[in-house]
Amino acid sequence: MKRGLLFPGAVVVAAAIGLAMVRGAARAGTAEDYYPKRAWGSLEGGQMNTSLLVFRDLNRNGVYDLGDRPMSRVAVELERPNGSTIMRLTNAGGFANFRMSVTQRDFEVVDPGHYAFRVVPPPGYSVTTGNASQESDYVVSPGSPGDMIAKTTTHPVGLAADLTISGAVAAGSRVSLTGPGGVGAAAKIGPDGRFSAAVAPGEWLIDFSAGGATERRHVVVGAAPVVLSAFPGKGRPAVEPLPVEHVVGFDDLMTSPGVFEIPSGYGGLNWYNLVAMHQRFTDGPGYTNTTMSGEFIAYNSSGHPAQVFSDKPFDFAGAYFGAGWDDAEGETLVLEAWRGDELAYEDQLALSANGPVYFAADYRHITRLEIRTQHYWQAAIDDFAYRTGR
Repeated sequence: MKRGLLFPGAVVVAAAIGLAMVRGAARAGTAEDYYPKRAWGSLEGGQMNTSLLVFRDLNRNGVYDLGDRPMSRVAVELERPNGSTIMRLTNAGGFANFRMSVTQRDFEVVDPGHYAFRVVPPPGYSVTTGNASQESDYVVSPGSPGDMIAKTTTHPVGLAADLTISGAVAAGSRVSLTGPGGVGAAAKIGPDGRFSAAVAPGEWLIDFSAGGATERRHVVVGAAPVVLSAFPGKGRPAVEPLPVEHVVGFDDLMTSPGVFEIPSGYGGLNWYNLVAMHQRFTDGPGYTNTTMSGEFIAYNSSGHPAQVFSDKPFDFAGAYFGAGWDDAEGETLVLEAWRGDELAYEDQLALSANGPVYFAADYRHITRLEIRTQHYWQAAIDDFAYRTGR
């Protein structure tokens, strides 16, 4: 081929381009062409969620207000006009979503008529807002995103944990509880030495006695049930609590929604195999439900044992604990605290992905705390409280 000659196909391509340019320039567009208005009245053929929000009513006032948090993994039923019932779990944002469409018939809400929602709280939780059951009529509305709308929308449903103080004592022990205003609460001790008493929010004194040994604990009951460290039933050397109180919530370690190994020196303590992350970084509902302050939470990495330790003695006051994943519902948390090479404290408690318990440890003058789970699932941890010397 000589220089300057086109290959045969190039003529066709050039002609096509020229024709397109001529056609493209046939007329100028108008604003109506570029910004068309919707022709209302026909079916959209799309979809829209109809939803119900479930939240943790942390102040137990029956109102969704500042400070309350979404509650993940709560069952919400929807009864449809044909009498059938379907269930969806709330997501990390607290919403149970039901897909709505007139044309997409495999969705959950497809026919006009009367629908009824019902929130089914997990064990140990109660509705605070008085609206666990709600109803609404749905009508066809061509042109809306799902071609259907609700005549009335749902209202948020608040749940709160049933508050208790529980623990374990040695055989033959007695337990008495005194709450706000001097009100007492009965604590029935089972054959296994465990006890539990229903309580109200506020400050409580718990008195233990067995064989001449006595011990008094002071706890503040807030938004979660309280589990006390074990009473051994024998006198322990009197050890005064250290004077300087600290609480770490892991929010000051990072600013992005990722995962961050907690470094030694954080809060003046050393940390091993504990990771901090944003509560919604994974799909585990327990991370969202255990978070009590801020947006970040800690857990034992890969479910393996973790440690908090220091060359100088510290007191482990307590922390919120939950199960990170719903597959680990009922997992056993094992805590051991050491003074040098001497095991000073040991406790076990059950974990839930539905929400935390506050473990009131009051482990005094320890140098190492080991945190592990019996079946190697991740334990979610928030608001780790401890005391140090001056």
